[in-house]
Amino acid sequence: MIFTKLLKSKEIIFTRVSKTRIFSKLHDNYELQANLFSFAIHFGLFIFMLVSIQWQMKDVYYSEIELWDAMPMQIKSQPAANKNKVPKPKKSISKTIEQQKLLKIKEDAEIKLKKKRKAEKRAKIKKIQKQALKQEKLEQLQKKLLEQEKLEQLQKKLLEQEKLEDIQKTLLEQEKLDKLKESILDQDVKKSTRIAIEGDQEVIAGSNTGELDKFKAMIQQKIYQNVNKQLCGSDLVELEFEIRLMPTGELLGEPKLIQSSKIESCDQALERAILQSQPLPVPKDAKLFSKLKNLKLKFSPNAYTE
Repeated sequence: MIFTKLLKSKEIIFTRVSKTRIFSKLHDNYELQANLFSFAIHFGLFIFMLVSIQWQMKDVYYSEIELWDAMPMQIKSQPAANKNKVPKPKKSISKTIEQQKLLKIKEDAEIKLKKKRKAEKRAKIKKIQKQALKQEKLEQLQKKLLEQEKLEQLQKKLLEQEKLEDIQKTLLEQEKLDKLKESILDQDVKKSTRIAIEGDQEVIAGSNTGELDKFKAMIQQKIYQNVNKQLCGSDLVELEFEIRLMPTGELLGEPKLIQSSKIESCDQALERAILQSQPLPVPKDAKLFSKLKNLKLKFSPNAYTE
């Protein structure tokens, strides 16, 4: 209880002192603190000197001395106190203890250094191992990427080869079709020439030419119905096409322009009209059809009126 009261009283005193102006000035001014500290030390030394030094005046003591002609013989007796003296501790023991402490400190420091070095070596080894693993992984990834690129290139090459093979196949098929068409056309030409010769002979012999003219007019009329006359302008123009017909009225091949109108749009319009007019009217009689198989038709779109 007394101790707690003392502590409380000290705290109260300290708080009161801390609230004073002097304490607040000292708290902020470090130069004043240093000066006061040095003053206190010097003042303490001065008081210590006053207390420790004896300033009293002492009386002088006098002593009498007797002179002897010779020194009397005295028997030296070893004092008993020497036998009972305890040997003082030697300084060497303290020095050895300090040296042992220093050695222990050095040994501990060396052990710590060794441990640190071992730990650093282990850390370096781990780092090197990690770097090696990373490099191995990177190399594996690069190998995989290269293999993937090679596979993609092979796939592209295979696709290109397949495309080329398909193109070659299509070209071969087209060539075969063209050859078949040419052979059919050649056969038709031969037949048409032979039939034409026979038809001419029949016409010369007095065959029915009126039927041929009738079917030609019907064919021309159907083609005129599909012609866009506006593309041929307002002037009179004349153009001629050669066509080859099949027994069904369909065209064998494309119409061939023999005489142009010198107006490209008009030529194209009439060609489209011929193609759109399929099937064209043809006779059922094979002899008459043989004469109409190869036709040369002249057209003048602006002159035609329905």
